[in-house]
Amino acid sequence: MRRLFTLAALVCALLTMGAAQSGTGPANPKNSNASAYAAIAKKAEAARAADKVEEAIRLYKQLVAMKPGFAENWWYLGTLYYESDAYAEGRTAFRRLTSLKPEMSLGWAMLGLCEFETRDYDSALVHLRRANDLKIPDQQSFYEVSKYHLALLFIRHGDFELATQVISEFAHRGADSVQFREAMGLAALRKPLLPNEIQPAEREMVLDAGTAVCDSQARRADKLQNDATALLSKYPTVPEVHYIVGLMFLNSDADKALDLWKQELRVSPGNLRALVSIVGEYLKRSDFQSAQQFAEQAVNSNSDHYASHAVLGQVLSDGNLDVGRGIKELELAERMAPWQAEIRFSLAKAYAKAGRKEDATRERAEFMKLSGNSSGVKPN
Repeated sequence: MRRLFTLAALVCALLTMGAAQSGTGPANPKNSNASAYAAIAKKAEAARAADKVEEAIRLYKQLVAMKPGFAENWWYLGTLYYESDAYAEGRTAFRRLTSLKPEMSLGWAMLGLCEFETRDYDSALVHLRRANDLKIPDQQSFYEVSKYHLALLFIRHGDFELATQVISEFAHRGADSVQFREAMGLAALRKPLLPNEIQPAEREMVLDAGTAVCDSQARRADKLQNDATALLSKYPTVPEVHYIVGLMFLNSDADKALDLWKQELRVSPGNLRALVSIVGEYLKRSDFQSAQQFAEQAVNSNSDHYASHAVLGQVLSDGNLDVGRGIKELELAERMAPWQAEIRFSLAKAYAKAGRKEDATRERAEFMKLSGNSSGVKPN
């Protein structure tokens, strides 16, 4: 999928950033140097337009040596390297570009893509996230390839929900290609792998799961039942499959979703997503006794995860089953995940029930402060 865009598309994307992208650098050289620079720049542009990549690279290397502060030349040199599969050299060029234009999302995106190809995955994730935060221009193929690799890096890092959010955007657009559906399958099945690391025997299963989730995210109601039937018949003992199908039915048949999540627990006892979802459904129904049963199970099997303590605390407090213990569970969840706004909200309600007005006020203030972190994930 790396080849989803051409050099020409990248150049067009750069130009959409405005004239400021090419306005960086020192004043014009003396006349003789200016003439020499202009002549080389003209040759470089012609070589690039004619797809004479080696010649263009040679000429742009001369240009960046003559005007190292001129951002546009670093951009062209970096993209030429990238299109030539010279990723290490491209990485160097884009590092220089991002130092000159730190506000340029395209520069960070290309740096991240080069790092991905050199298998510097941790750096690639940092830089593609920065590009995403700066808003990657929605130039069709460039946008897709950047977002796709960001999703892959989220998956590899175990940030499956963030990957799902990225891929879901393309499902909503009807742009969920095979590559996106395969990535969605990895996220849904909780496999922290890159596509080239999928075992051949599992590739069909990953694609089937990803297709079903993409269809569900895109609200393709006509495909829902067939997708569900295929997953359950082909992979009845595979962890996460019953959970995935349950989630697909949640909006249309909550009872069926609840039953499927309970079936998931027979396949993978202690599955935290299934347990938390079951608790959440019982909370909607104000069935606190049933909710407590599964919340206790979540803590017993996942005591090292904040979500288990958070749901147990919420059940005990909201249901007035044991507000004091509920507060302790929520406080523990808060210490484990201080960035989680919803925990602060639940804790504020629990403190208010216990008559701890100052603590409730503090937690409400923290909730308001943190609620801007809508992704609900630990900050970088």
